Parts: sequence; structure tokens; C-alpha cells
Amino acid sequence: MSMRGGSAISLPGDDLDSMETGTVLRAGVRVMARGSLGYRIATPLSIIAGLINGSTMVFSAVAIGWATDHLIIPAFTDAEVPARSWWIALGAIAGVSLLRVITIVTRAVAAAYVQYGNQASTRRALIRQYAKLGVPWHRRHSTGQLLSNVVSDVEVQWAPMQFFAFAMGSVFMLLVALANIARSDWYLAVVALMLVFVVLLANFVYQRVMSPRARDAQRARAAVSSVAHEAIEGEQVIRTLGIVDSESARFVRAAENTRVANTRMSFVSAAFDPFVELAPTATVLVVLLIGSGRVSAGELTVGTLVETIYLFLTMALPLGMIGRFLSILPLAVVGNKRTASVLDSVDYTQFGTETLAGEKALGVHVEAVRFTYDGALGEAIGPVELRFDAGDVVAVVGATGSGKTTLVRILARLADPDTGIVRYDGIDVRSLADGEIETRVAVVSQTSFLFDDTIRGNVTLGRDIDDLQVWRALDVAEAAEFVRGIPGGLDAAVGKRGASLSGGQRQRIALARGLAGSPSLLILDDATSALDPTVECDVLDNIRREFVSERGGDRRCTVVMTAARKSTVTLADRVLWMNGGVIAASGTHTELLAHYDGYRQIVDAYADGMDIDELDAAGGRS
Repeated sequence: MSMRGGSAISLPGDDLDSMETGTVLRAGVRVMARGSLGYRIATPLSIIAGLINGSTMVFSAVAIGWATDHLIIPAFTDAEVPARSWWIALGAIAGVSLLRVITIVTRAVAAAYVQYGNQASTRRALIRQYAKLGVPWHRRHSTGQLLSNVVSDVEVQWAPMQFFAFAMGSVFMLLVALANIARSDWYLAVVALMLVFVVLLANFVYQRVMSPRARDAQRARAAVSSVAHEAIEGEQVIRTLGIVDSESARFVRAAENTRVANTRMSFVSAAFDPFVELAPTATVLVVLLIGSGRVSAGELTVGTLVETIYLFLTMALPLGMIGRFLSILPLAVVGNKRTASVLDSVDYTQFGTETLAGEKALGVHVEAVRFTYDGALGEAIGPVELRFDAGDVVAVVGATGSGKTTLVRILARLADPDTGIVRYDGIDVRSLADGEIETRVAVVSQTSFLFDDTIRGNVTLGRDIDDLQVWRALDVAEAAEFVRGIPGGLDAAVGKRGASLSGGQRQRIALARGLAGSPSLLILDDATSALDPTVECDVLDNIRREFVSERGGDRRCTVVMTAARKSTVTLADRVLWMNGGVIAASGTHTELLAHYDGYRQIVDAYADGMDIDELDAAGGRS
């Protein structure tokens, strides 16, 4: 639910309020572990590199401690230092450093491969799911929300993966470091354990404070995406209505909400990060105090003390990395829950196994169909009973809100009725195999959407349609002449970044797209509304001549069109007059014109200059 005030957007699947900190941690680690399973080379490589890298930090401390006892202390006392000791120290420190560099690069590259691979696979899965989910599901979810799922949610879901192997190596390094300190001195081991405990406690508090802020931040980001998408798509409406300032203010409010939400997260990180960074350094003071006394008592060597101090200083890096991993884990859980809410949806269009015979026109039979939109008062249409013979040209006429578009959407199975059955050639459309309707039924709506592609690409849309068929469809749609006049012809780019086309030209290309597949059922939902009456008549005459005229006794296509202009309606074999969601009358144009005042006023509205309110009121009179 979008609030136009820009204050909030309620989105499913992101409730962290009821989740404990441990639950968030477990959920986040499970997401990372699941994402790692699909990469049988990169995942083990990144983990092994992370573990080795963590070990090298301890080895560096051991090497420095050994060098202190065997090189530095003897040098201060003018004792002779064997060349062998110099070579051992040099080889150990250089070897460990080289190994650290190799493991850092290996871990980073392998982790990036896993992270971005998961992002790509999740986005592909979401797009496939969008294509599979039915129209009712899409009506319940805004375009801005779906964009946020694919872009922002996927990004934050897999962001911790870049630190996952590093965090595992850091945990391993802490365990090895604690074991090494305990081997050297139990007093210092207690100090190390206290340090780890304090940092883990701080992480626990951090998770509890950060989780709800992470949820709010992700909601705010989705709200910005939704508002921005509306502003971009509705740019012409915004400009023509002069509401640029109010829409800009709405986006500013959404952006401000995002800023506030992100800032609230930053405040928590600003308090947590310095603590994690400084805790090991501050602990060094305690180590020096205890360790110096142990050295004076002869219970600890200077080299071991230096080794321990180096380890405590080195702990700042793994503890900081663990903290960074944990800091973005709540966002990852939010992103995962939001993408999972899409991927786990099962609101699919159901298909059967039936197929339609031949390539002839389809007969359509509608039996007791009723349909209600979610949240609407009363039925959108129903009950509706009708039958079209194969090859009929049918016009559906009615006032605004009478149910014309809903009816043709149900005929094309862009929506399934609440009750009743739609049949093609006697076969329930719900029994048809997946893809059967798409190959036999073409729908052209009033909205002439063109992709950022060539004219050819917009007509074929990846279907196996050659240029001869493309030109034929453009001829029928009265578009071939102006396409030939555009530089590039079929290769001319259209869409937002391509050639500038008029509304009528765009609509004719969209119409050619539907005609190119030689459909058996053609549904035109105000598909010629942007054309002038003369061109509209030419287009409809072409369609009748190309697809409907009898050839060998069979008509190639059944045509159903919503219409209001008399010039369009008179081309139909049969006219349905819809009023209040039901078919109030059916017959030829001449019959309806003679017997129904409401129908007459609708089709005469253009000539009479009737106001739209008067036209809607006329729909109720007969």
C-alpha cells in the first residue's frame, strides 16, 4: 500500500520486530551458507584462503616473537647472533607475508565470484518468477516494489557474502590466537577471553538495535524506488497537470525518509565501530601491565610478551571484520525475506494439457461468468453468457466502467473469472497447455507500449517471424508507409531513446505486433483510440480483409473489439451493449440503434458532442 504523502510504504516479508538477535544471526548465516553451496570451487577456495589468512596473522605474531627473543634481545646485549637465526627470521616473516598477500587476493576474488554470482542467479530467478506469476498477483504489487526486489533487495541480501569467508577466517584466527596465548600464559589468556566476550556482547546489543533500523531503511529505499518509478513513468502527466512541485515534494519526503533511516543506522555503526576498533588497543595496556610483571618475575620472555601484544593489536582486524559482517547481516535478512516472499509465491496461472486444433479462427463460449476485483464493491461483471462463432467480428460497446475491458481480459485469459467458464472451440481455457493461448490469441490494448528496440524487434518480440510477415502486419496496421519513411526502416530504434513517434504511429506498431503472429483470436481493447476515424476504418477494413474474409469457407480469425465510434461499430457482425457489468443487449448495430436509447447515445456521442458525465448517465437508460 503506497501512501501518496510519501511517509510510508507497507511491504510484505520484512518484519524483523518479532525476531530475536540470535534468530537474525542464524537466518543470515543460513542465507550465506545456502548461497555458498552452488559454487563448488569458489566457495571452498574462499573459505580455505580465509582460514589460511587467519592463521598467517598468528604465524606473523609467532615469527615476530621468535625474532625478538633470538635477534633483537641478543643484539641489545652484544651477544653473537648466528646467521642461521637471521635467515630463519627473514624467511619466516617474508614467507608469512607473501602467503597473506596470496590468500587475501584469492579470498577476495573467490568471494566476489560467489557474491555477484548469487546476485545474478537471484535476479534471474525473480524475473522468471515474475513471468510465471498470474495477473492477479501482479495487480497486488506495484512496479516500484518489484523493481526494488530485483535491484536493492538482491544487493543487500548478498552484500555480507563479501565478508563471509573473511569472517570465518577471522573466527578461526581468534581461536588459534586464544590457544596460542593460553599456551604462553594463562593470565594473558584470561584477558583475551574477556576482550572477546566484551566484543561479542557489544555485537549482541548492536544486532538488537540495528535490526529494526535495517528494516526501516530497506522499506524507505523501496519507497524511493516506487515514487521515482511513478515520477518517471508519469512524467507527461505531471508536466501537463502542472504538479511538478507537488510530485517533487513527494519525492523529497521519500528521500528524506531514506536519509533519516540510513542516518539512524549510521549512528549505531558510529557508536559500535570505534568500540570494536579501540577495544583490542585498549586491552594492550592491560597486557603490558600484567605482562611486564610476568617478565620481571621470569615467568614470561620479552619475545612472548611482544608476540602477545602483536596478537592483541592484530585482533582489531578480525574483530572489526566480524563486526562489519554482523552489521550488514540484518539488511541481508530483510532482503532475503523480501525476495523470498516473491520466490515462494504460488499464485500461478494454472494450465492443463489440451491443445487447439489447426490454425483456424476460434469459437468462443462464455458460460455464467462472474468476476470481482479485490477490494471492489460489487461485481465488475456478471453474470455473462455469450457465444461467438469462429470468424465473427464482435464489437463490445458500453459506458465507462460498464465492464468492457474486464470482459475482454477474461476472454484472453488475462484474468480468470470467480465463477463460470470460458471455452475456445469447446475447450475450457484452463485446460489448455502453457503457451497455447499465447500462440493463438493476440491482445492489443489502448496503451501502446514500445520497448527500447528496433521496429522489427518491437513487432517480432523474439518470435520466429520473418521480415515479409513484419511488413505484411505493418501494411494491415497502416504503418508500412511511415516506417519506410523513417531512416533505418525496420532497423530504426524506437521506444524512449529511439525515434520520436506520434501516439497514432506507436499504436499502429503495437497493433502490427499483435497481427504479425497470424492469431486465431484477435482482441482489440480500444487499440485504435489514437487513430483518426479515417485511418481507423482503413485499419479495421484491412483486418477484416486479411484475417476475417472467407477463404475456402473458413475464416482465419475471430475479432473482438471494444468500441464507441459508429464508424468502428458498423464494421462488426455483432454488437454487445454492456451496462452495469452485464450484457444488456446483443445484436447488429442497426437493431441496437433502433431499440435502445442508451446505446444510441453512446455511439452518437462523438457526433453529438455529449459530455462524458452525460454519456455515463446514458448507459443506464434503455
